[in-house]
Amino acid sequence: MSLDEILSAANVTELDRGRDQYRRFNRFGSGKVIKVRHPRIMPPIVVELGDLLALIYRSEKARPGFPQSYVHFMENPPRLVSSPEGRQLYIVGGDYIVTARGIEG
Repeated sequence: MSLDEILSAANVTELDRGRDQYRRFNRFGSGKVIKVRHPRIMPPIVVELGDLLALIYRSEKARPGFPQSYVHFMENPPRLVSSPEGRQLYIVGGDYIVTARGIEG
């Protein structure tokens, strides 16, 4: 699929929403759009691994070129599950939202 196909009329709204979310979260605009191959649908059968108690991630949030590490403890933990082959993780459930302040909930 070419970038033109990705940017088709059906995807423009989602792309705009994604850019807006990136800007709110990082406090600066996205520099580029890249195509990443990944499964877009969770398989019908997954393996429950446990509760996701916290997320640790690195982001350039608010400081382009200066990534920082963030730790977020989940108040109402979602479940962490994997594909049956164990090659893809999924986060299921929980009570959180992504905002300009970060991951809340």
